[in-house]
Amino acid sequence: MRKILRKLASLGLLLTVGSTLCLTSNTTLAQGQAYARHQLPNVHYLLDAKQAPGAVASAQIARGARGAGTFQPVSISGPNGLNVALAQDGQFLAALEAPVTTAMLVGAVYRFQVTGIPFRPGEELFPTLEIIDRIYAPAGREHRFPIPVVLTEEDLRLALEGALVTRVIYLEDSEIADPVASGSDEQRVLNVTAADNALKTADQLGRPVAILRIGSRVPMDLHGDLMEFLYGCPPWLPVTPIPNREQLVESGQWPNMAPVVAADQLFSETPSEDSPRLPAFP
Repeated sequence: MRKILRKLASLGLLLTVGSTLCLTSNTTLAQGQAYARHQLPNVHYLLDAKQAPGAVASAQIARGARGAGTFQPVSISGPNGLNVALAQDGQFLAALEAPVTTAMLVGAVYRFQVTGIPFRPGEELFPTLEIIDRIYAPAGREHRFPIPVVLTEEDLRLALEGALVTRVIYLEDSEIADPVASGSDEQRVLNVTAADNALKTADQLGRPVAILRIGSRVPMDLHGDLMEFLYGCPPWLPVTPIPNREQLVESGQWPNMAPVVAADQLFSETPSEDSPRLPAFP
């Protein structure tokens, strides 16, 4: 299988294992060169993204990594119409339209159900998400900085065709990151060879925080005992959506004032003869 490295501008980079290979820009090539310069020679990397779900998270807990046992907000999104169902008490709950934001336990593996796939109606997938670290957002603002988990149409198609797609999501290292402006939902692609360790690649370019695996595995009985299929069904916490200005005004938490006009609009008109003027200096 070939491996694809995808960049998410708002957080970091995504490493994907799939059956396609593409290189889209000179920027991604520069990222690859930076990765090559920062590789550690003659170092055996013990962990691998190809290991079973939970292996990396267990190693994080065993070494007493910071953040283990805390809750980290996560946002799962995808194509229009995609539905995501989380699990609770050994069963999947009612599906919600993506994006779905929740707080997940660092050091746990979550399985969720994906339905409403636009190009394959009636079919479903059951990806896993392994949380291996947290973001360390400012206190009280954690909900504004969730780990973005993006399910692309290509990933879903590959999984439905029997491939295993693996992404390692990580925070960029600011010292080697490209100083390129990009949108919050923009992704860029960087290729790595099949011989490379996806987790090691992400570790060299930043700090891995989660591993997403999308395959074709399904439960034998969707309404039976799913605890093993759900990796023990770890707990999650709901995250309150961030209200916009209109919602704050309607709830009485924000004064109903006219929006501030930009300064260039205030002083863009040519003064008339009747406009007050400063007195002339002698």
